[in-house]
Amino acid sequence: MHITQAELDDLVTSELAKATGAPLGRSAIAVLKDGRLRHTLIALTAGSVLKEHPKPESATLLVLRGSIEVRWEGQSTLVAHGGLFVLPNALHDVLAETDSAFMLTTIAG
Repeated sequence: MHITQAELDDLVTSELAKATGAPLGRSAIAVLKDGRLRHTLIALTAGSVLKEHPKPESATLLVLRGSIEVRWEGQSTLVAHGGLFVLPNALHDVLAETDSAFMLTTIAG
């Protein structure tokens, strides 16, 4: 399967609109799967949080719009538009600094 930049931009816009109307300010959609490899688009409105959760076997995120803060064990890093980040091997949460969307790439267990 192939997804163009225009299709990805449309998905980001659509998921951010869904997140805006959602009680927790978030929305997600599975974009691509290949065996255990998963690409999930996650949209968060400004100030929304993905509560603390463990890292899957392997996970990266690529910020497609906005900026997010990943926080773990007293540490944090801000990842802005275009930033690519390897998630820490620790319980972590994600805070949207602005209306944001990112592609989470994982190896499913």
